[in-house]
Amino acid sequence: MKEVVIIGGGVSGLTCGLNLAENGYRVTILEKETALGGLARSFFIKGNWIPLTYHHVMITDKLTQAYIKKFGFLKELRWIRSSQSFWYENRIYPLSNLWDICAFSPLDFKSKVRLSLFGLYVWFKKDWDNLRGIDCNKWLNKMVGKKTSELLFQNLMDIKFHMPLSNISTAWLGNRLHQNIRTRSTYGCIESGWQQLFESMAGEVIRRKGKIVKDFEVTKIAANNIEGMDGDTNRVSMSADIIVSTVPPPIFKRILYLPDKTQSLLESLEYKSIISFVCGSSQNLSQYYWSVVLKPNLFFGGFFKHTAICPSAIRDGESIYYFFTYLDTNDPILDYKEEDIKNLYLCDIKKLFPDFCLNWYKIFKIKFSQPVFIRNYDNPPIELADSIYLAGVYRQFPRPRTMDAAFYSGLETAKYIINKYGKN
Repeated sequence: MKEVVIIGGGVSGLTCGLNLAENGYRVTILEKETALGGLARSFFIKGNWIPLTYHHVMITDKLTQAYIKKFGFLKELRWIRSSQSFWYENRIYPLSNLWDICAFSPLDFKSKVRLSLFGLYVWFKKDWDNLRGIDCNKWLNKMVGKKTSELLFQNLMDIKFHMPLSNISTAWLGNRLHQNIRTRSTYGCIESGWQQLFESMAGEVIRRKGKIVKDFEVTKIAANNIEGMDGDTNRVSMSADIIVSTVPPPIFKRILYLPDKTQSLLESLEYKSIISFVCGSSQNLSQYYWSVVLKPNLFFGGFFKHTAICPSAIRDGESIYYFFTYLDTNDPILDYKEEDIKNLYLCDIKKLFPDFCLNWYKIFKIKFSQPVFIRNYDNPPIELADSIYLAGVYRQFPRPRTMDAAFYSGLETAKYIINKYGKN
Protein backbone atom coordinates (compact mmCIF):
# COMPACT_ATOMS: atom_id res chain seq x y z
CA MET A 1 0.00 0.00 0.00
CA LYS A 2 1.55 3.29 -1.12
CA GLU A 3 1.87 6.08 1.42
CA VAL A 4 0.66 9.47 0.18
CA VAL A 5 1.21 12.77 1.95
CA ILE A 6 -0.93 15.68 0.77
CA ILE A 7 0.18 19.18 1.71
CA GLY A 8 -2.87 21.37 2.24
CA GLY A 9 -6.32 20.49 3.55
CA GLY A 10 -8.28 22.74 1.24
CA VAL A 11 -10.83 21.61 -1.35
CA SER A 12 -8.22 20.22 -3.78
CA GLY A 13 -6.34 18.41 -1.01
CA LEU A 14 -9.46 16.85 0.51
CA THR A 15 -10.78 15.79 -2.90
CA CYS A 16 -7.47 14.28 -3.96
CA GLY A 17 -6.98 12.55 -0.60
CA LEU A 18 -10.51 11.17 -0.52
CA ASN A 19 -10.27 9.67 -4.01
CA LEU A 20 -6.89 8.12 -3.32
CA ALA A 21 -8.13 6.69 -0.01
CA GLU A 22 -11.16 5.23 -1.78
CA ASN A 23 -8.74 3.44 -4.12
CA GLY A 24 -6.63 1.86 -1.42
CA TYR A 25 -3.89 4.42 -0.84
CA ARG A 26 -2.85 5.27 2.71
CA VAL A 27 -3.34 9.02 2.87
CA THR A 28 -2.11 11.67 5.29
CA ILE A 29 -3.32 15.25 4.81
CA LEU A 30 -1.24 17.98 6.45
CA GLU A 31 -3.00 21.30 7.05
CA LYS A 32 -1.25 24.39 8.40
CA GLU A 33 -4.42 25.95 9.84
CA THR A 34 -6.62 24.61 12.63
CA ALA A 35 -9.60 24.36 10.25
CA LEU A 36 -9.92 22.54 6.93
CA GLY A 37 -11.09 24.14 3.71
CA GLY A 38 -8.21 26.36 2.60
CA LEU A 39 -9.60 29.62 1.18
CA ALA A 40 -13.10 28.25 1.78
CA ARG A 41 -12.56 27.50 5.47
CA SER A 42 -14.89 29.13 7.96
CA PHE A 43 -15.03 30.72 11.38
CA PHE A 44 -17.84 30.19 13.88
CA ILE A 45 -19.89 33.13 15.13
CA LYS A 46 -23.40 33.45 16.57
CA GLY A 47 -24.24 29.84 15.79
CA ASN A 48 -23.07 29.95 12.16
CA TRP A 49 -20.09 28.81 10.13
CA ILE A 50 -19.11 31.81 7.99
CA PRO A 51 -16.45 31.45 5.24
CA LEU A 52 -13.37 33.67 5.56
CA THR A 53 -13.93 34.91 2.00
CA TYR A 54 -17.07 34.92 -0.11
CA HIS A 55 -17.99 31.48 -1.46
CA HIS A 56 -21.00 30.13 -3.31
CA VAL A 57 -21.96 27.37 -5.69
CA MET A 58 -23.29 28.10 -9.18
CA ILE A 59 -25.69 26.09 -11.33
CA THR A 60 -22.78 25.25 -13.63
CA ASP A 61 -20.70 23.83 -10.73
CA LYS A 62 -21.65 20.21 -11.33
CA LEU A 63 -18.77 18.55 -9.46
CA THR A 64 -19.32 20.69 -6.35
CA GLN A 65 -22.97 19.68 -6.39
CA ALA A 66 -21.96 16.03 -6.79
CA TYR A 67 -19.88 16.16 -3.59
CA ILE A 68 -22.65 18.02 -1.78
CA LYS A 69 -24.99 15.19 -2.75
CA LYS A 70 -22.47 12.46 -1.94
CA PHE A 71 -22.14 13.60 1.66
CA GLY A 72 -25.85 14.15 2.26
CA PHE A 73 -26.03 17.96 2.14
CA LEU A 74 -28.24 18.27 -0.93
CA LYS A 75 -31.28 18.90 1.26
CA GLU A 76 -29.43 21.88 2.77
CA LEU A 77 -28.43 23.40 -0.57
CA ARG A 78 -30.46 26.57 -1.07
CA TRP A 79 -30.64 28.45 -4.37
CA ILE A 80 -31.26 32.20 -4.49
CA ARG A 81 -31.65 34.44 -7.54
CA SER A 82 -29.88 37.79 -7.24
CA SER A 83 -28.55 40.12 -9.92
CA GLN A 84 -24.95 41.25 -9.93
CA SER A 85 -24.92 45.00 -9.40
CA PHE A 86 -22.51 47.82 -10.19
CA TRP A 87 -22.06 51.08 -8.29
CA TYR A 88 -21.27 53.99 -10.57
CA GLU A 89 -21.14 57.57 -9.28
CA ASN A 90 -23.15 56.66 -6.17
CA ARG A 91 -25.94 54.99 -8.11
CA ILE A 92 -26.48 51.25 -8.18
CA TYR A 93 -27.27 49.37 -11.40
CA PRO A 94 -28.20 45.68 -11.67
CA LEU A 95 -26.41 44.28 -14.71
CA SER A 96 -27.38 40.67 -15.33
CA ASN A 97 -29.69 40.68 -18.36
CA LEU A 98 -30.70 42.58 -21.49
CA TRP A 99 -33.15 44.84 -19.66
CA ASP A 100 -30.48 45.81 -17.14
CA ILE A 101 -28.11 46.78 -19.96
CA CYS A 102 -30.82 49.00 -21.49
CA ALA A 103 -31.16 50.84 -18.15
CA PHE A 104 -27.39 51.29 -17.64
CA SER A 105 -27.21 55.06 -18.17
CA PRO A 106 -23.37 55.44 -18.23
CA LEU A 107 -23.45 53.86 -21.72
CA ASP A 108 -24.95 55.41 -24.85
CA PHE A 109 -27.46 53.55 -27.03
CA LYS A 110 -24.89 52.16 -29.48
CA SER A 111 -22.70 50.86 -26.65
CA LYS A 112 -25.71 49.16 -25.04
CA VAL A 113 -26.54 47.38 -28.30
CA ARG A 114 -22.95 46.18 -28.72
CA LEU A 115 -22.79 44.99 -25.09
CA SER A 116 -26.09 43.12 -25.52
CA LEU A 117 -24.83 41.38 -28.67
CA PHE A 118 -21.59 40.54 -26.87
CA GLY A 119 -23.65 38.94 -24.09
CA LEU A 120 -25.36 36.67 -26.63
CA TYR A 121 -21.98 35.77 -28.12
CA VAL A 122 -20.60 34.87 -24.69
CA TRP A 123 -23.72 32.84 -23.86
CA PHE A 124 -23.41 30.56 -26.91
CA LYS A 125 -19.62 30.25 -27.21
CA LYS A 126 -18.36 27.23 -25.26
CA ASP A 127 -14.77 26.66 -26.40
CA TRP A 128 -12.47 29.58 -25.59
CA ASP A 129 -9.13 27.91 -26.27
CA ASN A 130 -8.83 29.59 -29.67
CA LEU A 131 -8.44 32.93 -27.84
CA ARG A 132 -5.29 31.89 -26.00
CA GLY A 133 -2.61 34.49 -26.65
CA ILE A 134 -5.07 37.04 -28.05
CA ASP A 135 -4.65 40.60 -26.74
CA CYS A 136 -7.63 40.98 -24.42
CA ASN A 137 -7.75 44.78 -24.68
CA LYS A 138 -7.86 44.73 -28.50
CA TRP A 139 -10.42 41.91 -28.46
CA LEU A 140 -12.79 43.76 -26.12
CA ASN A 141 -12.37 47.03 -28.01
CA LYS A 142 -13.45 45.17 -31.14
CA MET A 143 -16.35 43.36 -29.47
CA VAL A 144 -17.90 46.07 -27.27
CA GLY A 145 -16.06 49.30 -28.10
CA LYS A 146 -13.37 51.22 -26.24
CA LYS A 147 -15.75 53.12 -23.94
CA THR A 148 -17.47 50.00 -22.62
CA SER A 149 -14.18 48.15 -22.40
CA GLU A 150 -12.65 50.86 -20.23
CA LEU A 151 -15.74 51.61 -18.12
CA LEU A 152 -16.58 48.00 -17.28
CA PHE A 153 -13.80 45.56 -18.04
CA GLN A 154 -10.69 47.64 -17.35
CA ASN A 155 -12.21 48.85 -14.08
CA LEU A 156 -12.89 45.24 -13.10
CA MET A 157 -9.30 44.23 -13.89
CA ASP A 158 -8.02 47.22 -11.89
CA ILE A 159 -10.04 46.02 -8.92
CA LYS A 160 -8.99 42.39 -9.20
CA PHE A 161 -5.47 42.41 -10.65
CA HIS A 162 -4.15 46.01 -10.85
CA MET A 163 -3.01 45.42 -14.40
CA PRO A 164 -4.04 46.40 -17.95
CA LEU A 165 -6.46 44.26 -19.93
CA SER A 166 -3.72 43.47 -22.45
CA ASN A 167 -1.95 41.40 -19.76
CA ILE A 168 -5.00 39.26 -18.95
CA SER A 169 -5.82 35.97 -20.64
CA THR A 170 -8.69 36.42 -23.10
CA ALA A 171 -9.48 32.69 -22.88
CA TRP A 172 -9.86 32.90 -19.10
CA LEU A 173 -11.98 36.08 -19.19
CA GLY A 174 -14.26 34.61 -21.85
CA ASN A 175 -14.74 31.45 -19.78
CA ARG A 176 -15.48 33.54 -16.71
CA LEU A 177 -18.07 35.67 -18.51
CA HIS A 178 -19.65 32.56 -20.04
CA GLN A 179 -20.05 30.98 -16.61
CA ASN A 180 -21.49 34.16 -15.08
CA ILE A 181 -24.10 34.50 -17.80
CA ARG A 182 -25.00 30.82 -17.72
CA THR A 183 -25.65 30.88 -13.96
CA ARG A 184 -28.67 33.12 -14.64
CA SER A 185 -27.87 35.10 -11.47
CA THR A 186 -28.54 32.04 -9.32
CA TYR A 187 -26.26 31.26 -6.39
CA GLY A 188 -26.35 28.50 -3.80
CA CYS A 189 -25.01 27.76 -0.34
CA ILE A 190 -25.15 24.97 2.24
CA GLU A 191 -27.30 26.27 5.08
CA SER A 192 -25.23 24.64 7.81
CA GLY A 193 -22.03 25.96 6.21
CA TRP A 194 -19.28 24.67 3.94
CA GLN A 195 -17.24 23.58 6.95
CA GLN A 196 -19.64 20.69 7.54
CA LEU A 197 -18.92 19.35 4.04
CA PHE A 198 -15.15 19.59 4.53
CA GLU A 199 -15.28 17.80 7.87
CA SER A 200 -17.43 15.05 6.33
CA MET A 201 -14.87 14.56 3.55
CA ALA A 202 -12.09 14.42 6.15
CA GLY A 203 -14.11 11.93 8.19
CA GLU A 204 -14.36 9.62 5.19
CA VAL A 205 -10.59 9.80 4.66
CA ILE A 206 -10.09 8.80 8.30
CA ARG A 207 -12.67 5.99 7.99
CA ARG A 208 -10.55 4.59 5.17
CA LYS A 209 -7.45 4.44 7.41
CA GLY A 210 -6.14 7.87 6.46
CA LYS A 211 -4.99 10.71 8.72
CA ILE A 212 -5.85 14.39 8.94
CA VAL A 213 -3.22 16.46 10.75
CA LYS A 214 -4.23 20.07 11.42
CA ASP A 215 -2.04 22.85 12.78
CA PHE A 216 0.99 21.35 11.05
CA GLU A 217 3.37 23.46 8.97
CA VAL A 218 5.59 21.73 6.44
CA THR A 219 9.02 23.36 6.41
CA LYS A 220 11.07 21.19 4.03
CA ILE A 221 10.63 18.56 1.33
CA ALA A 222 13.68 16.74 -0.02
CA ALA A 223 13.17 13.65 -2.18
CA ASN A 224 10.54 11.60 -0.32
CA ASN A 225 11.24 13.12 3.08
CA ILE A 226 9.02 15.73 4.74
CA GLU A 227 9.91 17.90 7.70
CA GLY A 228 7.55 20.12 9.62
CA MET A 229 6.38 21.55 12.89
CA ASP A 230 3.21 20.70 14.79
CA GLY A 231 1.05 23.04 16.87
CA ASP A 232 3.27 22.52 19.92
CA THR A 233 6.35 23.59 17.89
CA ASN A 234 7.68 20.04 17.91
CA ARG A 235 9.77 19.15 14.86
CA VAL A 236 8.40 16.14 13.01
CA SER A 237 9.81 14.10 10.14
CA MET A 238 8.05 11.59 7.91
CA SER A 239 8.44 9.94 4.54
CA ALA A 240 6.04 9.08 1.72
CA ASP A 241 6.00 7.23 -1.58
CA ILE A 242 3.97 10.04 -3.14
CA ILE A 243 3.75 13.73 -2.23
CA VAL A 244 0.95 15.98 -3.50
CA SER A 245 1.14 19.73 -3.01
CA THR A 246 -2.12 21.71 -3.07
CA VAL A 247 -0.66 24.90 -1.61
CA PRO A 248 0.08 27.96 -3.80
CA PRO A 249 3.31 27.45 -5.81
CA PRO A 250 5.09 30.47 -4.21
CA ILE A 251 4.68 28.72 -0.83
CA PHE A 252 5.61 25.29 -2.15
CA LYS A 253 8.76 26.69 -3.75
CA ARG A 254 10.08 27.84 -0.36
CA ILE A 255 9.95 24.36 1.15
CA LEU A 256 10.84 22.23 -1.88
CA TYR A 257 14.45 21.24 -2.51
CA LEU A 258 14.66 20.41 -6.21
CA PRO A 259 16.81 21.46 -9.20
CA ASP A 260 16.63 25.13 -10.21
CA LYS A 261 14.71 24.38 -13.43
CA THR A 262 11.80 22.93 -11.47
CA GLN A 263 11.94 25.76 -8.94
CA SER A 264 11.78 28.39 -11.68
CA LEU A 265 8.57 26.84 -13.03
CA LEU A 266 6.89 27.41 -9.67
CA GLU A 267 8.40 30.87 -9.36
CA SER A 268 6.89 32.04 -12.65
CA LEU A 269 3.30 31.74 -11.41
CA GLU A 270 1.97 35.13 -10.27
CA TYR A 271 -0.47 35.55 -7.39
CA LYS A 272 -2.58 38.29 -5.82
CA SER A 273 -3.44 38.84 -2.16
CA ILE A 274 -6.83 39.58 -0.67
CA ILE A 275 -8.03 41.30 2.47
CA SER A 276 -11.48 40.15 3.47
CA PHE A 277 -13.39 42.42 5.84
CA VAL A 278 -16.29 40.32 7.15
CA CYS A 279 -18.81 42.18 9.24
CA GLY A 280 -22.27 42.13 10.72
CA SER A 281 -24.68 45.05 10.57
CA SER A 282 -28.34 45.54 11.34
CA GLN A 283 -28.62 47.69 8.21
CA ASN A 284 -29.71 46.40 4.82
CA LEU A 285 -27.09 47.91 2.52
CA SER A 286 -28.29 46.25 -0.68
CA GLN A 287 -30.90 43.88 -2.02
CA TYR A 288 -28.22 42.27 -4.21
CA TYR A 289 -25.79 39.51 -3.31
CA TRP A 290 -22.85 40.80 -5.39
CA SER A 291 -22.01 44.50 -5.78
CA VAL A 292 -18.99 45.90 -7.64
CA VAL A 293 -17.92 49.52 -7.10
CA LEU A 294 -16.74 50.97 -10.41
CA LYS A 295 -16.83 54.60 -9.35
CA PRO A 296 -15.85 56.20 -7.00
CA ASN A 297 -12.48 54.55 -6.47
CA LEU A 298 -12.54 53.13 -2.93
CA PHE A 299 -10.24 51.02 -0.74
CA PHE A 300 -12.46 48.01 -1.49
CA GLY A 301 -13.54 46.82 -4.92
CA GLY A 302 -17.02 45.76 -3.90
CA PHE A 303 -18.97 43.70 -1.41
CA PHE A 304 -21.03 40.55 -1.06
CA LYS A 305 -24.11 40.23 1.11
CA HIS A 306 -23.69 36.72 2.52
CA THR A 307 -27.15 36.63 4.04
CA ALA A 308 -28.71 37.34 0.63
CA ILE A 309 -27.95 33.76 -0.42
CA CYS A 310 -27.80 32.22 3.05
CA PRO A 311 -30.74 33.74 4.98
CA SER A 312 -30.42 31.04 7.65
CA ALA A 313 -27.29 32.93 8.86
CA ILE A 314 -29.41 35.93 9.86
CA ARG A 315 -29.55 36.39 13.62
CA ASP A 316 -31.69 39.13 15.22
CA GLY A 317 -32.19 40.81 11.87
CA GLU A 318 -28.43 41.16 11.29
CA SER A 319 -26.94 40.94 7.79
CA ILE A 320 -23.42 39.67 7.08
CA TYR A 321 -21.22 41.36 4.46
CA TYR A 322 -17.85 40.76 2.82
CA PHE A 323 -15.92 43.83 1.68
CA PHE A 324 -12.92 42.76 -0.37
CA THR A 325 -9.63 44.31 -1.47
CA TYR A 326 -7.16 42.68 -3.88
CA LEU A 327 -3.51 43.65 -3.50
CA ASP A 328 -0.10 42.75 -4.84
CA THR A 329 1.64 40.21 -2.61
CA ASN A 330 4.27 42.78 -1.59
CA ASP A 331 1.80 45.57 -0.78
CA PRO A 332 2.70 47.18 2.59
CA ILE A 333 -1.00 47.33 3.55
CA LEU A 334 -0.78 43.61 4.30
CA ASP A 335 1.44 44.53 7.25
CA TYR A 336 -0.94 47.15 8.65
CA LYS A 337 -2.41 46.62 12.08
CA GLU A 338 -5.96 45.30 12.17
CA GLU A 339 -7.35 48.51 13.66
CA ASP A 340 -5.83 50.57 10.83
CA ILE A 341 -7.30 48.27 8.20
CA LYS A 342 -10.69 48.43 9.87
CA ASN A 343 -10.57 52.24 9.75
CA LEU A 344 -9.69 52.18 6.03
CA TYR A 345 -12.77 50.09 5.36
CA LEU A 346 -15.12 52.07 7.58
CA CYS A 347 -13.99 55.37 6.08
CA ASP A 348 -14.89 54.24 2.56
CA ILE A 349 -17.99 52.24 3.50
CA LYS A 350 -19.44 55.45 4.92
CA LYS A 351 -18.85 57.19 1.60
CA LEU A 352 -21.52 54.87 0.21
CA PHE A 353 -23.55 54.42 3.39
CA PRO A 354 -23.08 57.47 5.68
CA ASP A 355 -25.16 55.94 8.49
CA PHE A 356 -23.42 52.56 8.44
CA CYS A 357 -23.35 50.91 11.87
CA LEU A 358 -20.89 48.10 12.56
CA ASN A 359 -21.94 45.34 14.99
CA TRP A 360 -18.86 43.11 14.68
CA TYR A 361 -16.05 42.41 12.23
CA LYS A 362 -13.29 39.98 11.31
CA ILE A 363 -10.30 40.73 9.08
CA PHE A 364 -8.52 38.03 7.11
CA LYS A 365 -5.34 38.68 5.12
CA ILE A 366 -4.49 35.96 2.61
CA LYS A 367 -1.20 36.61 0.86
CA PHE A 368 -1.55 34.05 -1.95
CA SER A 369 -5.27 34.07 -2.57
CA GLN A 370 -5.57 33.67 -6.33
CA PRO A 371 -3.39 32.95 -9.35
CA VAL A 372 -3.31 35.51 -12.14
CA PHE A 373 -4.16 33.95 -15.48
CA ILE A 374 -2.09 36.21 -17.67
CA ARG A 375 -1.90 36.16 -21.45
CA ASN A 376 -0.16 33.00 -22.72
CA TYR A 377 -0.62 31.30 -19.33
CA ASP A 378 0.17 27.57 -19.31
CA ASN A 379 -0.89 25.10 -16.64
CA PRO A 380 2.06 23.55 -14.79
CA PRO A 381 2.22 19.75 -15.10
CA ILE A 382 0.51 17.45 -12.62
CA GLU A 383 3.76 15.55 -12.17
CA LEU A 384 6.33 18.13 -11.14
CA ALA A 385 9.11 15.63 -10.42
CA ASP A 386 9.51 11.98 -9.56
CA SER A 387 6.86 11.16 -6.89
CA ILE A 388 5.87 14.86 -6.50
CA TYR A 389 2.50 16.00 -7.85
CA LEU A 390 0.47 19.21 -7.98
CA ALA A 391 -3.19 20.11 -7.55
CA GLY A 392 -4.97 23.45 -7.21
CA VAL A 393 -7.01 26.00 -9.14
CA TYR A 394 -3.80 27.36 -10.70
CA ARG A 395 -3.76 24.12 -12.74
CA GLN A 396 -7.27 24.63 -14.13
CA PHE A 397 -6.69 27.40 -16.70
CA PRO A 398 -8.79 28.60 -18.47
CA ARG A 399 -11.51 27.41 -16.09
CA PRO A 400 -12.70 30.20 -13.73
CA ARG A 401 -10.94 30.04 -10.35
CA THR A 402 -13.84 28.73 -8.30
CA MET A 403 -14.41 26.09 -5.67
CA ASP A 404 -15.59 23.82 -8.49
CA ALA A 405 -12.18 24.20 -10.16
CA ALA A 406 -10.55 23.13 -6.89
CA PHE A 407 -12.71 19.99 -6.76
CA TYR A 408 -11.81 19.22 -10.39
CA SER A 409 -8.10 19.68 -9.83
CA GLY A 410 -8.02 17.41 -6.78
CA LEU A 411 -9.93 14.73 -8.66
CA GLU A 412 -7.75 15.12 -11.76
CA THR A 413 -4.52 14.64 -9.81
CA ALA A 414 -5.92 11.63 -7.95
CA LYS A 415 -6.93 9.99 -11.24
CA TYR A 416 -3.48 10.67 -12.69
CA ILE A 417 -1.79 8.96 -9.73
CA ILE A 418 -4.19 6.00 -9.81
CA ASN A 419 -3.64 5.61 -13.54
CA LYS A 420 0.14 5.58 -13.01
CA TYR A 421 0.37 3.32 -9.94
CA GLY A 422 -2.93 1.46 -10.12
CA LYS A 423 -5.39 0.79 -7.33
CA ASN A 424 -3.79 -0.41 -4.10
